[in-house]
Amino acid sequence: MKKYISILIFTLCIAATGSAVAQDAKQDRQKARKEQWEKFRQDKQAFYTKTMELTQEQADKFFPLFDEMEKKKFELIREVHKEARNLMKAESVTDEQYKAAADHAASIAEKEVAIEKEYYARFCEILTPRQQFLYHRCEPQFQKDMVNKKHKSGKGGKECK
Repeated sequence: MKKYISILIFTLCIAATGSAVAQDAKQDRQKARKEQWEKFRQDKQAFYTKTMELTQEQADKFFPLFDEMEKKKFELIREVHKEARNLMKAESVTDEQYKAAADHAASIAEKEVAIEKEYYARFCEILTPRQQFLYHRCEPQFQKDMVNKKHKSGKGGKECK
């Protein structure tokens, strides 16, 4: 009997240790993801600052607004993705539910434009006309630069032939 109790206790200890290790690994991944996101954000801010030729004073006013705008746009997209995931998990979905989800997804572009317009008006109080023009060129150029960097570092996937 003592042998069985010892084996049971030993098994429980190993299970608890495994659970703790898994929890630590999850926390490490979350920490790494947060650090990676912060680095990305800093790189983006540096790129915008350089490309738009922002002064430190302008950058201090611009980026809190810019981050706020980006967060609102991200939340819109997240909402649509969550709705789509829920539909895909549901066992029975009506045509009306599919249509509502599709309509919601289609309305995202309009909502993003409305957010852009709202913040653009606020950006105009901070930026010169030249910087306003450069602002609209920043995102596509930043994305292009990021793709090029990933491709050069070998993390961009397979090469096209």
